[in-house]
Amino acid sequence: MNMEKVTVIIPTMNEIECIQHVLEELVQFTNGEILVVDGHSTDGTPALVKELGFKVITQDGKGYGNAMKTGLKHANGDIIITFDADGSYDPKDISDLVKGIDEHNDVVFGSRYLPQSGSHDDTIIRYIGNMIFTFLLNIIHGVEISDSLFLYIAAKKEVFESINMQSTGFEYCIEFPIKMKNNGFNYQEIPSFERKRFAGDSTVNAFSDGLRILWYLLKLKFKD
Repeated sequence: MNMEKVTVIIPTMNEIECIQHVLEELVQFTNGEILVVDGHSTDGTPALVKELGFKVITQDGKGYGNAMKTGLKHANGDIIITFDADGSYDPKDISDLVKGIDEHNDVVFGSRYLPQSGSHDDTIIRYIGNMIFTFLLNIIHGVEISDSLFLYIAAKKEVFESINMQSTGFEYCIEFPIKMKNNGFNYQEIPSFERKRFAGDSTVNAFSDGLRILWYLLKLKFKD
């Protein structure tokens, strides 16, 4: 693994059923900084995180993108890992994500659609939507990735500091690769397997969040 310091940012919103398992598993695969960014949970998630001895920050506003912005303000690592709080990301992939960061690559994306990858949590609706978004992302914005809605990445902190991210919600996952590419950063993909979430239900709405992502993808073509 690269010698640079790693910060893992984990946005949370009412993940008390998952977060302990996620954190206890995560420390087996990284000795880097772990920041939990909480979106005003009402189920006791922040208290549990503190009880377990991890750092928790209350985000400034609402939404996934806002949580990432908040976490980046407090991150001390040279390399940033984005990580979900539901257990769907496999921490075993962290080593390969970080190894991919070198003088040639500024960002490494995990993908569920490369050989030796897959998902136990993908539905047919999400799969079809992702294929459409990924096709449009690649055709309209010139990005070359296979999984546009799976933001399991390692990136040099300077990438985040150099691009002007605006979205506060899940549109963040589509804005990031577009602006990363527009700013000339180099990237690659590695295979990653998505697990079923440990407990609870996803807060992502395939229809409403999908429409916002589609609108943002088209909007950025004419804005930048």
